[in-house]
Amino acid sequence: MEMKEMQTKLLQRKKEMGGRIRSLTRPLHQRKHIRIMEDRVNQVLQATKSFDKLLCSNQALRDEIDHLRRQRCSFALMYQRLSRELLSQHNVMEDLVEKSVLAYDQRSEALARMLAVRERSKKDTSLCHTEMTELKRVIDHEIKLRSFMVQKGLSRRERMGGESLETYQAVHRLLLEVSGDSDLRQLGRTFVENEEKSFAYFNYINELNNNSTMLKDRINKLRVRVHTHTRHRTELEQRCGLANNLESQYTVVLKFLDQHKTAISHLFDKMKCNPAPITGRLGCSAQVTDDNVTQFIGRWTLLDNPSLSQPVGNAKALIRTTFFMNSKENFTQDIQVIIILLFHF
Repeated sequence: MEMKEMQTKLLQRKKEMGGRIRSLTRPLHQRKHIRIMEDRVNQVLQATKSFDKLLCSNQALRDEIDHLRRQRCSFALMYQRLSRELLSQHNVMEDLVEKSVLAYDQRSEALARMLAVRERSKKDTSLCHTEMTELKRVIDHEIKLRSFMVQKGLSRRERMGGESLETYQAVHRLLLEVSGDSDLRQLGRTFVENEEKSFAYFNYINELNNNSTMLKDRINKLRVRVHTHTRHRTELEQRCGLANNLESQYTVVLKFLDQHKTAISHLFDKMKCNPAPITGRLGCSAQVTDDNVTQFIGRWTLLDNPSLSQPVGNAKALIRTTFFMNSKENFTQDIQVIIILLFHF
């Protein structure tokens, strides 16, 4: 049984393999397929080797790039540090240049001053020598003149020795008559005291004169300030009067405009004009206001009805006539012109 089963399995296996001929030719196809697969494996191995080489070179390049990046960071830090040092060096150079320019200017000024001092010293020296020569000449002349006067005085004193005593006695008697005091020392002390009092009075008078001058200056300044304040007060009063006048005129104008706005509104209603174009354009109510009064008056010019043109003209004439009758004495010329332009169309 087992033999039959084995034979049956062999036959079945041969059928699956294609019989005997197919089993003989199969190793050839297998060897060819093996060669093809070996060639493919070799190609894959070569490609794998090439890929491995590329991976190795890529890794080396990555390492080199990382190294270069680290070097770039270090170089950037070094560049920043060197830039700061260069900037500080430039600042130091600029400071040194400014200091050198200032020192050069000071040196030039000092040299100019030295030259001026030398020239002045030379001039002073020459002037001093000239003055010394002149003074020596004057001193010699004074010495000669004094010796001459001494000789003359001696001779005159010898001649007038007797007359001097009489002269002194006459002066003494005159002082006694004037002062009433016979003591010459007391008379001298009194004279000195009077001189001191006179000097004190003189100083006091000078102080009073100075104070008087200062007070006069202050008075003049106060007068100028008072005049300025008076002028400003006059201008302020004039401006206040003008403002009050304008305010009263403004009140009259407002009253006049309110009256005429009421009249325009009644006239607009009597003429049965349609205010829709005005209210639609302005987006406001149908009442006559300061903003739309000119539009209400201008609306009259658009009337094509001959029966209403005459009343409109009469109304315009009535408004202008009433305005001029009421405003000639109450309004200024400028306000009259403004209101005329307001009602002109």
